[in-house]
Amino acid sequence: MKKRIVRIVVSAALGAAVVLGFAPDQALGQTRGLKAISVPEMKTWMKFLAAREFRGRPAPSAELDIAAKFIALEAELIGLKPLMPNGSFFQDVPVEVTTMSPAKSWLRLTTGGHEVKFSFPQSFTTAMRAGGEWAAAGGLVFAGTALSAAPIDEKAFEKIDLRGKLVVMLEVPRTQAQTGVQFVGGGGQAGISAAAARTQFLRTKGAIGTITIISAERDANLVKSNLWFDVGERYRWLDVKTANPVPAPAAKPAGAAAGQPVASSLAPPAPFTTVEVRHEAGALVLGVGNEELGKMFSAIANREPIAPRELPGMSVEISIGFEQRMTTSPNVVAWLPGSDPKLRDEYVTISAHHDHLTAREGRVYPGADDNMSGCVAMLSIAKALMIERPKRSVIFHWNTAEERGLIGAYYFVQHSPVPVEKISANLDLDMITRNDPNSIYLIGSNKLSSELDKSINSMNDRFVRMKMDYKYEDPGEPNQFFFRSDHYPYIRYGIPAVWFFCGTTPDYHTERDVEEACDYAKMERVTRLVYLSAMDIGNKPALLKIDLHPEVKTRGAHNMNVVWRRPPQPPQKK
Repeated sequence: MKKRIVRIVVSAALGAAVVLGFAPDQALGQTRGLKAISVPEMKTWMKFLAAREFRGRPAPSAELDIAAKFIALEAELIGLKPLMPNGSFFQDVPVEVTTMSPAKSWLRLTTGGHEVKFSFPQSFTTAMRAGGEWAAAGGLVFAGTALSAAPIDEKAFEKIDLRGKLVVMLEVPRTQAQTGVQFVGGGGQAGISAAAARTQFLRTKGAIGTITIISAERDANLVKSNLWFDVGERYRWLDVKTANPVPAPAAKPAGAAAGQPVASSLAPPAPFTTVEVRHEAGALVLGVGNEELGKMFSAIANREPIAPRELPGMSVEISIGFEQRMTTSPNVVAWLPGSDPKLRDEYVTISAHHDHLTAREGRVYPGADDNMSGCVAMLSIAKALMIERPKRSVIFHWNTAEERGLIGAYYFVQHSPVPVEKISANLDLDMITRNDPNSIYLIGSNKLSSELDKSINSMNDRFVRMKMDYKYEDPGEPNQFFFRSDHYPYIRYGIPAVWFFCGTTPDYHTERDVEEACDYAKMERVTRLVYLSAMDIGNKPALLKIDLHPEVKTRGAHNMNVVWRRPPQPPQKK
């Protein structure tokens, strides 16, 4: 009886193969491959790699290195092989890290002939600034709440001399902050953010910077968690090119007279110092006690005005130094050799980024959907492809530093261990577990090769039946998602590539992007779609043809100069 049931199941599979246009053995292999994509296994991987203990896996970091090591070990356990020339699973991307130096950085307050020195990062912090060490010094003015709301209360400063001064401000709590609010700022400048308008106003009055006393909420969090300010870092990724070609010059501004020259560049503005201090230091800078400072923040919470005033006899000196070190951050690179001796030297690549965001003042951004979801899906795809290999080889690369500017993906295509001319296509998974469970966004699939988009839709129509949404595929779309994931370096190299994307949510780049919020049923469907697409592209008789962009004819680095912009739109009917 059991043998008869097996024969019936096999016969049904063979019949389906004929209907769907597959060879019987291929269809059976794909059926077994689809079953290898297992939600319980993906969930186990996700629970580990998206854990808060990885502190967001920023690049570079020890936590990201550990995640990369785990991924490489799992890839090896599945049966993938190392691809790098030294027999390693790791492609190390070099980076120069510039760090603010606690030993060389300090803030000194002078008041009434007495000096108080504050240490970094215990008591104050400042934004990273390009260039070398720097210093600033000046007298003090307290802004009260005149700079805290839009529009700025410019009249409050009419009798206060801001020239050469550092302006002390109280930070508005995050629940009240108007970050990015659009308004008409000083001088009639419309459509700029509140912070930009504030800086612009202070510059016009001659101020040299601001000292912001952080909100009671932030200070209490640092005290409760026994934390200092974060130590700022700046990164210079070496031996990788990411700059986009410069678009054609814009037309002359409206109103310029015929023949009148238009300035081609502006001198950079003088440095504007921005410092944040904790409450203990802030109270001393204002010359008040901690209790009085607390009352000021209570007034802000109640939206009560505080008048600005000068702080005579008080001045601040700031000195900031840096330290540098060289390190690396790993791409994980593995491959599955193709089954056809003639086609195994051609490739399909599958990618996802395993980095996310740096923790800030104890707040951790786990990056489960963004993008441990894509990384885990790749492990499942690898297991499925082991059951029946496509004719072409498949390269898996888990990229570092996507959040730093697609660095890992650029580095891979620019230092590819295989000829880029032999890469048929790239399938990139980045955020695949949220929003509509029956829909997925495709970005890039219709930019270089009509065959890429056709392959994905064919596999979807036959097996998965999700809605293919092209809402974000246009380079001119306001969010500019076209440029924002690891498919894009491939496209710039003239290699057909697509980003499978679920779209953002209010949890995007926040502490709430956690494993518990992932939709595993959707993740399974997207993973199966990418697996099937890789099989289909990997078994085609030739590399995907490049037939959609007039300037891109062949694969290679020469395409880096192609400018990707919104295509010309047909005239609208009246």
